[in-house]
Amino acid sequence: MNAKKFIGIFLAVGLIVVSQILPGGEQWTPAGIKTVGLLLAWLVILISEALPVVVVCLTAVSLMPLLGIVQGPKAALTGFTEPTVFFVLASFGLAMALTTIPLSKRILRALLRKFGKNIESVLFAMLACTALVSSIVSNVPTCAIFMTISLDFLKLYQDETRRKITGRAFMIGVPVASMIGGMMTPAGSSINILALGLMEQHAGGNITFLQWMCAGIPLTIVMIPLAWFLIVKILKPAQITEKEISDFTESLDIPARIEGNEKKVIIIACIMFILWILSSWIREINTVVVALLGCCVLCFPGFGVIDVKTFLRENSWDAFFLMGAVLSISPAMIGNGISAIIAQSVPALNAPLFVIIAFSAFLIFFSLLVIPVAPSLLPIMAVPLVFIATNAGVSPVLVLLTSGLCAANCYLLPLDTVPLITYSKGYYSMTDMAKTTFLMQIAMIVLSALWLPVVGGFFPGLQ
Repeated sequence: MNAKKFIGIFLAVGLIVVSQILPGGEQWTPAGIKTVGLLLAWLVILISEALPVVVVCLTAVSLMPLLGIVQGPKAALTGFTEPTVFFVLASFGLAMALTTIPLSKRILRALLRKFGKNIESVLFAMLACTALVSSIVSNVPTCAIFMTISLDFLKLYQDETRRKITGRAFMIGVPVASMIGGMMTPAGSSINILALGLMEQHAGGNITFLQWMCAGIPLTIVMIPLAWFLIVKILKPAQITEKEISDFTESLDIPARIEGNEKKVIIIACIMFILWILSSWIREINTVVVALLGCCVLCFPGFGVIDVKTFLRENSWDAFFLMGAVLSISPAMIGNGISAIIAQSVPALNAPLFVIIAFSAFLIFFSLLVIPVAPSLLPIMAVPLVFIATNAGVSPVLVLLTSGLCAANCYLLPLDTVPLITYSKGYYSMTDMAKTTFLMQIAMIVLSALWLPVVGGFFPGLQ
C-alpha cells in the first residue's frame, strides 16, 4: 500500500472516530455530526483510491445503521431503489449495443474525415458534437454514446501509455461536454425540468423554452471552447500525426450498407430519443422507464443485439454502486438536519444583480461538494435562494434559473450520474477531474454573473 492510500485510510478512520465522540449542539445533532463524518471519510477514501469503489460504497452504506445515522439497513440502502441508478444501468446497455454495431464507427469516421488534422481538433470536434446532441437528448445517454465513439478512436494508439494519457482527456471531456451542452434547452437535462418545476412552486413564475435557450446557448458557446482549452493544456493528450489519423480512419472495418442488428439498434435508439425529447412536455412519458424498456428490448432472446450474460459481466458496476451510495447518503444529510444548517447559514444580501447571481452560482457549486447529486440538492436550496433573491429585490425566477444551469454542471468530482459513466472506464482519477474542472466552475460563476443579468433585461418577467 502506497503512502497516499495509507493516509487516506488513516484520515477516514479518524474522521469516523471523531464524529462518534463529538457532542451535539443546538443545530448539530449527534446523528448529523456522524453523517458528516461518514460522508467526509467516504470522500477521502474515494479520492485517495485506497479501496475499490464497490468496497468503499458497500462499507459506507453498511456503516450507516451501525453508526446510528439511519434506522436499519432498509434506510441505508434507499439510494439503490432510486430510478436514477437504473437509468445509469440502462444507459450502459444502450452504449454496449452501439459497440456491437458499426454505427459508432460510422460517426467516428465522419468526424475524423472532417476534423482529423491533429489530436486537438479531434477532441474539439468530439466535445462540440457531444454538446450539440446533449441539447435535445438527455445528457446521460449522450455521454454513453460519445464515450463509445471515443473508445473506438483510442484504439488508434498502439502504445498503452499514450492511449491512457489521451483517454484521460476524452473520458473527462465527454461528460463535461454532455453537461455543458445540456444547458442549451430544457430538454437537455432532467435537472432543467426540475428547475422549471421549482420556479413554478417557489417563485410563482416560469420561463419559456426560448428564454431558457437565450440563457443557456451563449453560455455553452463560451464554455465548450474553454473546456477544450483547459483539457488540452492540463491533461496534454498524446500527439498524433494527420497521416496516422487518416490511415486509422480508412482502416476502420465498416460495412458499406446498414443491415441487420445495426438497423434494429438505430430504430430502437431513435424511438428512445424521440420519447426522451417528448418527455420534456408530456409528463406521462418517464425517461427512466423508456431507458429500461429500450435496454430490455435490446436484450430480448432471439433479438440478437446484446447477450444478457455479456451485459451483466461487462457493465460498469462501479458506477452503479457509487450512484446508489451517493443517493443513500443524501437523504441522511437531509433527515439529520445538515441540509437545513446549510440553508440557515446562507446570509441575506443587499447587492447588485450580478453579485446575487455570482453568489447563487458559487453557493450551488459549494453545496455540490456536500450533496454531490443535483436532483437532491436543488429542492433543498430552492427556499434559501428565493430568500436571497427576494431580500435583494431581484427576480427569484432568474436566481433559480442560475441554480439549475450551475447544478447541471456538476463535474468537479465524478460523483454525479453523467461523469460516473466514463469514470468507470478507469482512464482518470477523481483528482484528475478536479484539477481540470475547477477552473471551469469558476468560469461558470463569472459567465453567469455577466450574462444572466443581460438575459433578465431582455425579458420583463425575469427582471
